[in-house]
Amino acid sequence: MPSDAPYREGVRLTVAYDGTDFHGFARQAKVRTVEAVLGDAIAAVDPGASPLRFASRTDAGVHARGQCVAFDAARALPEKGWRMLLNRALPDDVSVRAVSPCAVGYAPRFDSLGKQYRYQVYLGTSRDPVRERYAMHVGPTLAHDARRAGPPNEWLDRGPMREAAAALLGTHDFRAFRSADDERISTTRTLRRIDLVPDPLDDAAFTFVVEGNAFMKNMVRILVGTLIDVGRGHLAPNLVAGLLGATADRRDAGFTAPAHGLCLEWVALGRLALQAQNSAASPVGNPPDED
Repeated sequence: MPSDAPYREGVRLTVAYDGTDFHGFARQAKVRTVEAVLGDAIAAVDPGASPLRFASRTDAGVHARGQCVAFDAARALPEKGWRMLLNRALPDDVSVRAVSPCAVGYAPRFDSLGKQYRYQVYLGTSRDPVRERYAMHVGPTLAHDARRAGPPNEWLDRGPMREAAAALLGTHDFRAFRSADDERISTTRTLRRIDLVPDPLDDAAFTFVVEGNAFMKNMVRILVGTLIDVGRGHLAPNLVAGLLGATADRRDAGFTAPAHGLCLEWVALGRLALQAQNSAASPVGNPPDED
């Protein structure tokens, strides 16, 4: 006997976007957001689709190559069909890179095992318009003080920056590396990687690669600003470890690097499969990351 229940299937998307012209990912009234644009495209293809569920609430100006979102579809389409129809409905600054099936009600925030972010920096006496939307420009007013009289590639001392980055690895209380308006209770996070990767074509440019299990609001950008302050000689690398712990103060860490240099590269999934090994486990955790 046929069921009267409406058709439902879970659809998971890997999404990329240029965050420059968005007021962040999460939907807000009267401003353009990634969630609103993506939700409108999904509704155009499938008017019966559920609201989006997502892994990271990226901030205004932050980009992504590997944001993970999911929804429950009321229409049956092959993976290629979803990708083609959604990309046809999306503007040029958002793209669906991959589609895969998932369980109905699947929430990526609870399935995340970790994330990788990249933050691009270039040094120079003048801005580079080609890089301006995607990398932080460190110019003379920020980096070139009395200690930095050489060429731009020498304005930041990368040895102490790497030394300070090593002190941040592991599981710590990172309350000093979150935005003042981030009120979540748990501030303990695990950083698995913080690397400074040089640009092979430009010795005055490099990328911070940051991986961890989860992040708080502005956490990656404050980490970057702190390490740049170390490179400028404004903060001793051996003092960075003192910024970790329950008594640490945000005011002692570095500045918050601008949003446009930050990109969410990927979200590692599979936490729910691990929880399934213990039938008592439940998907309880922090809200989605706010970066």
